[in-house]
Amino acid sequence: MVRRDLSKREKHLLQLMGEQPYMTNEELCERTGYKYTEYVSTLQRKLRQMGYFDGPLMYPDLGRIFKNKVTRIHAFIMFDTSYDYVRPLIQEIDCWFTFFPLEEGIFRKYLISFMNTDTEKLEEIFDYLKEKGVIRYYHLFEQEHAWKVINPTFLIDSTEAPIWPDFDHLLEDVPVPDLRYGSFSNISLSKTAQILIEWLWAGRGECDLKKIVRTEMEYQENRKKELQEILIKEKNEKRKKEIKKDLKKLEGEPLLKDFRETYQKLFEHGVLEKTYYIYPFPRSECSTFWIFLRCGSTKDTKRVIFNFGRNKRIFTRVSLIRSVETGEWFGTIFVTGDPFLGIELIAALDRCPEIEDRKLFPVRSYPPSHFASQTISLEGYYHQKIRTLRYHYDIFSERVKQKLEEDKSVESEKRS
Repeated sequence: MVRRDLSKREKHLLQLMGEQPYMTNEELCERTGYKYTEYVSTLQRKLRQMGYFDGPLMYPDLGRIFKNKVTRIHAFIMFDTSYDYVRPLIQEIDCWFTFFPLEEGIFRKYLISFMNTDTEKLEEIFDYLKEKGVIRYYHLFEQEHAWKVINPTFLIDSTEAPIWPDFDHLLEDVPVPDLRYGSFSNISLSKTAQILIEWLWAGRGECDLKKIVRTEMEYQENRKKELQEILIKEKNEKRKKEIKKDLKKLEGEPLLKDFRETYQKLFEHGVLEKTYYIYPFPRSECSTFWIFLRCGSTKDTKRVIFNFGRNKRIFTRVSLIRSVETGEWFGTIFVTGDPFLGIELIAALDRCPEIEDRKLFPVRSYPPSHFASQTISLEGYYHQKIRTLRYHYDIFSERVKQKLEEDKSVESEKRS
């Protein structure tokens, strides 16, 4: 049963924001029939506080900004130690950006996402963690394609949209956009561009350039004070040089003019895409799942993932992924929907004979206490002259090993 928590105008507003993220508040006001633009802004703040949307966010087209191949890796891991032990260890791999704790069985589970420039090197780190007993099992899935966000449909011709997928029509013809990234745009990302992409990726400051510049200035001032205090106490000469180098990077203040020019340049090169994450119900009341599924053909797989949330009161993000272990391709759906959706989901997917394989990962209740996220890591990894992104997996590996040894030493001292 659809909750009567929003008026039809409020639903219409959310639906327009999800379908046409570049509409101004003046245009939204006109389309929804509200009298004053200021009321639309007030209503958006109210809906955000209620948990109905996140954003705006602006994700870069990875193909257009990096000369080398950059992908995402989604790592499913199982372990029998604590979340607070495993997570800090894996966070030493500084290209991570989300940790989703999954519902537990015999083992605890995480689905962790990374930006990636060398799959084999990342795999070596996970092999080491498994060898040392930190994790019991892992499986890596590589995502070479972009995400496509499909925001909820609240109303269909003023009628309430269904809140569950139509499981009997997942194979119907449906428009499928090209999920491939664009071609390299031959640009070099300045320091300002790198900072801006990191901020826009996370939706910080609601993608408002004035807020971004103001917050970046505050961050830089706090970071300078922090480094100066560390420098005073530091006795190691090599470490002192590194701190002074970091302080030098923070010289000068970010200027709004530079950020505006950079923002315009990125848009002109087709790098940025604006989006909102619109949730069908307050985020804390929704259930969330990752689904990996595979049909007999890629064509059918695409139909299923794009039909799943089509014209429904469900939020989905869809793409294609490949199992690093087997080489098999899957469609992936990140689903946020009705809290009771999971009860029907597994049985309903099993009833679709065209789905030859499916993996369902229910995410723990929101906000999950062991969830973690950060923006894309560019600083220190992007090479401006050759316009490539390269993560330092050898350094990450050494950090993981060092932290593991430190943790063992602390544990040993506690026992003695």
